[in-house]
Amino acid sequence: MVKDKPKKMKKRFEATVDRKIVLFLIIVALLVSLSIALHLYTELLWFESLNLDSVFMAMLYYKVVLFAVFFVVAFALLSLNRFALQKASYEFGEPLKLPFWVDLSLALLVALLFSRLWLQYVYFTNSVDFNLKDPIFGLDVSFYVFKLPFIQTVLSFSLSLLILAILISAAYYAFIFRWVKSFDELKDVFPQTGYVHISLLLSGIFILIAAYFYFARFDLLTSPHGAVMGAGYTDVHVRLPAMGLIAALSLLFAGISVYFGFRRNIDAISALFIVLAVVIVLSIVAVPAAVQKLKVEPNELVKEEEYIRYGIDFTRFAYGLDVKKMYYSAENNLSVDTIERNRGTIDNIRIWDHRPLLSVYRQMQQIRTYYFINDVDVDRYYIDGRYTQLMITARELSTDLLSPRAQTWLNKHLIFTHGYGVVASPVNSITREGLPDLIVEDIPPKGKIAIERPEIYYGELTTDYVIVKTKQKEFDYPLGEGNILTTYNGSGGVKLDSYFKKLMYSIKFGDVKFLLSDYITTESSLMYHRNIIDRVSTIAPFLVYDKDPYIAVIDGKQYWIIDSYTTLDKFPYSAKYPTFNYVRNPVKVFVDTYNGTLKFYVIQEEPVIKVLMKAFPDLFISADKMSEEERAHIRYPVDLFEVQAHIYATFHMDDAKTFYNREDVWVIPQEILEDERIEMEPYYVILTLPESSEPEFLLMLPFTPKGRDNIIAWLAARCDEEYGELRLYEFPKGQLIYGPMQIEAKIDQDPDISKLFTLWGQVGSKVIRGNLLVIPIENSILYIEPIYLRAVNAQIPELRGVIVVYKDMLAMRPTLDEALIAVFGEEEVKPEVIEDESVQDLARLSIDLYNLAMEEAKAGNWSGFGEAIERLGDVLTKLNQTAGVS
Repeated sequence: MVKDKPKKMKKRFEATVDRKIVLFLIIVALLVSLSIALHLYTELLWFESLNLDSVFMAMLYYKVVLFAVFFVVAFALLSLNRFALQKASYEFGEPLKLPFWVDLSLALLVALLFSRLWLQYVYFTNSVDFNLKDPIFGLDVSFYVFKLPFIQTVLSFSLSLLILAILISAAYYAFIFRWVKSFDELKDVFPQTGYVHISLLLSGIFILIAAYFYFARFDLLTSPHGAVMGAGYTDVHVRLPAMGLIAALSLLFAGISVYFGFRRNIDAISALFIVLAVVIVLSIVAVPAAVQKLKVEPNELVKEEEYIRYGIDFTRFAYGLDVKKMYYSAENNLSVDTIERNRGTIDNIRIWDHRPLLSVYRQMQQIRTYYFINDVDVDRYYIDGRYTQLMITARELSTDLLSPRAQTWLNKHLIFTHGYGVVASPVNSITREGLPDLIVEDIPPKGKIAIERPEIYYGELTTDYVIVKTKQKEFDYPLGEGNILTTYNGSGGVKLDSYFKKLMYSIKFGDVKFLLSDYITTESSLMYHRNIIDRVSTIAPFLVYDKDPYIAVIDGKQYWIIDSYTTLDKFPYSAKYPTFNYVRNPVKVFVDTYNGTLKFYVIQEEPVIKVLMKAFPDLFISADKMSEEERAHIRYPVDLFEVQAHIYATFHMDDAKTFYNREDVWVIPQEILEDERIEMEPYYVILTLPESSEPEFLLMLPFTPKGRDNIIAWLAARCDEEYGELRLYEFPKGQLIYGPMQIEAKIDQDPDISKLFTLWGQVGSKVIRGNLLVIPIENSILYIEPIYLRAVNAQIPELRGVIVVYKDMLAMRPTLDEALIAVFGEEEVKPEVIEDESVQDLARLSIDLYNLAMEEAKAGNWSGFGEAIERLGDVLTKLNQTAGVS
């Protein structure tokens, strides 16, 4: 009885410790569960407010199913391991009970970690074919991008469980046999069940090694070892069969290790691992390195030519580089008649760079300190019946800009709730003061674009939640010395129509005022996820979003338009840039600035978006349902075009030998912006393409040969009728076409311009050189660079000149039309023949011509202004003659 007392006390102590640990884990699990439940409930309410609760439930379904499967498998395997350990300890005669909560906790943790990869499960279960087979295994590309990643995740999950089981087993056995003094003694006393248990675990490692090397063969198609990304000669002829050999050998060792376990021969199992490691090093590292060095490198082009062709073809497919190549003759035969014939292009040449223009807009149109203009974008509209390229921006409200004393809860969440309106100006129109000619301005917005709903509740700067439809009126916009107040009348937000909802959101945002404020009623609505990128990312986290959303006015309402991309990183034989090797822009997202409603329009049904459409059928809308006005404002995204241009600069080469020798590599040209040399950005233009008769909205960028400054080609992405078509216009190989840096050098070397820049700098001003634009017009190239001047003590840059360069002619004048006249001369205007008019008729005609000249000047049409003034001069001469005769 005395001997049993310590054992009983020990058991009671262990039981007490177990109970405390279990209680602690229950409390932690309860708190985590409540937190998750709160998040899920409030997010469900938010999705329901947008009629997208089915999307939320679909995402939750995939996450829960994957978590449940991983948890069940993990708990089962760890429980089997615990059972084997306890059986071995009973056999030895010193049983030690392992608490189940260890397995439960570890299974939960592992399942949580791996269930975060739920998107791989979505791709795996909804896979569709690319109808494109790889050249090595003959499998559809869908296997590599939709199925293989999830298979490898399952292998990683299994390996993690095995490693956990081995660590737990090692600790368990080490504790039981802590009194053993040598390994030989341990082998003698170690129970038979323990030998079998360990051999099964190690056999599992061999099986996973076999599976890893079997599936790692497919990863060779994205290998960086060869002349291009993807399997090269050594990969296909050495590594590929070696990996198959290792997989087969590892499976054989798995069976042998179980046999050795039953024979109580642990040393032999260790030897198997050593043998396998030697085989791996020799077959995967040493032999391929020798073959590459001795056989491939001396004849690399011959050995790799086939694989280089694969790399070119698959890379072009992966980046959507189905480019239509055209010949651009570069005749250099521009004349004043050509310029006038292409007025649609000339009148839309962008002489306002978005960077200095942003400073101008902020100084002129932010109106109050709490408004902020975040960015300036380019779009096109019909203004007075003309297809016009505009710079446009949103005037958002940021409560962070309120004075510290004004940053109260009431102001930040109930009163200052929204921004107001847009600011817009044509890309080439200026006032006499050198400022943009605004066609939409002020608050409320007035101008040539009608806006019925100027309020911006959702934008790029709207990070705080707000509560609308409260007893407290919202600030709408300033008017004179006072303010106009309003009450929200839209459908946005989650209704706070119950105490329970207020309680939940009070906990979510850590703000008790949801419960205490008398301003909040059952009609009030809570708006959150108001930042548009956060908003679309919450709804569709499986898409990648453009860094530059832009605002558009469509049918009197304001919408943010966000380009979204699908990307992959395991596309066979495709070059990486830098973290993905496949990209498409299949979805345009429209976000209503007033109600926050979203439309995910699918404009290209490529395989990745087809998978997502299968998984989330209620989210996406066919492009056929896009209105004409909506379609008129989508544009080819700069981010995608930059990626494609960088890839195409190398992969435009068709011939494998030329590609291998890098004989015709292109680069993006550089230019001078302010005082810095930077890489040229893609830019939007309205051009009439050589084969077209009408001007259209394009995104374009020139190329220069690597190591040289002359232009060799230019790439254009069409944005209107043939949206998405890529065209490459190549110049004659033997003809010199000046590149941007050569034009910049000509500008620097011009003595008159150099003197003027120096003079401006001496009087306390800073010269800002804007984007250099390369403008193709009727098989000729025109170069335009705007020049801005900013006083040292002022923030508003003023447009002070436009430089036009054509062939060897260069001129800078206050306006684009004047610079064009200086380079090309004026169009011959036949004087109006006036016969037998009276003095009164001539005087009346003079007044009409003067009014016409003023209208043309206000519109920024300086050629029309000059023509009217010239005609006025002719009429005044005639008037003088007529008056003299009479």
